[in-house]
Amino acid sequence: MATGRLTRARLRGPDFRKLAYDVYVGAAAEEDLGMRVRALRLWSQDRGTVGGPLAALAYDADCPWTDAELFVPSRYHPAPEGTTIRTDRLLPGEVAERFGAPITSPARTAFDLARRTPLVDAVAAVDAVAHACRLTTEHLRRVVEDHPRARGLVQVRRVLTLMDPRAESLPETRLRLGLLDRGVPPGVPQFRVVLLTGERVRLDLAWPNVRFALEYDGPEHRTITGQNRDAFRDAHLADLGWVVVRVPSAMVLDPRALDRLAARVRRAVA
Repeated sequence: MATGRLTRARLRGPDFRKLAYDVYVGAAAEEDLGMRVRALRLWSQDRGTVGGPLAALAYDADCPWTDAELFVPSRYHPAPEGTTIRTDRLLPGEVAERFGAPITSPARTAFDLARRTPLVDAVAAVDAVAHACRLTTEHLRRVVEDHPRARGLVQVRRVLTLMDPRAESLPETRLRLGLLDRGVPPGVPQFRVVLLTGERVRLDLAWPNVRFALEYDGPEHRTITGQNRDAFRDAHLADLGWVVVRVPSAMVLDPRALDRLAARVRRAVA
């Protein structure tokens, strides 16, 4: 507009779409993660660092939430829709880059997600970031030590005791925590088994000492191809003495169904 190449009327017309104050994109452009990250950076006048769930998604980690946190030197008003403005201090090692813009590092992203509620979702989010970025509890513990006065440290320490980077999906973490909460001895996530055919497979949650395992059945398991693949694999596992119980999403989401599953697992692994 300053150079005369674009008028205000055209900018507000059908050729463009507003992403945030003073940030526009062509109407035909497909909005994706990279666009969201760059738009927030532009909105902050190149002074903001994207964090929270949007940063987790930028690392290809699943997340229970899709909103963004934007770390800026001073508070901005009003924030773009779906964005929380943060003025927390970020240390130099807590900033990385994705899509040509600064975002919080994997460890700092996990730290911020660990302070969210509910606890189960916080652990699931941290597990996802840890799995995608190969984080350990030590990476998260260092961030805690660097911010001794940050809010939510009690929960972060609780997350540290519960996180497990081996989990490969949010439902797997929710299943694992639901069973722990019901007194089931800890299982081993993504336990590796070599079949008699020589094929190597992984079990979502296993108790190797008694050869008992749970497999979470996501959407890919409900296709004809997925069902056939699972049937052959379960048969090969049975040849080795494994008992595999398949857990649908409804069972993880239904507390009473999870109660019954926990009782069954306790009997099997006692």
